[in-house]
Amino acid sequence: MTANKLKDVSRFTRWVNELDDKDKTLDPLKRKSKWILITAFLFALFAISFIWIPSGKIKSKKVEAPLAGPLTSAPANTGRSAFELPVDSFKNQLKTYINEGTSDKK
Repeated sequence: MTANKLKDVSRFTRWVNELDDKDKTLDPLKRKSKWILITAFLFALFAISFIWIPSGKIKSKKVEAPLAGPLTSAPANTGRSAFELPVDSFKNQLKTYINEGTSDKK
């Protein structure tokens, strides 16, 4: 027995294999026309599905913004850039610490 026969094959797999064997025994011209008809039918079904199930309609409503509250003043400038990365911040603090340490030694 071959390895394929030893495997536990599902009923669906056996059914598909039997249909495939029957299809291979057909005359090549009949087999080709059969598959052309099946493909044409599936394509027609696909095309008709756009008519049966039209795409959803998107309804948009104007979104109203909440009323603006009282304006608050911007916080005082802390001397740091808004784009400064934490690594840069650590680097600057380290330079300051080293500079303070060297100035104390002098």
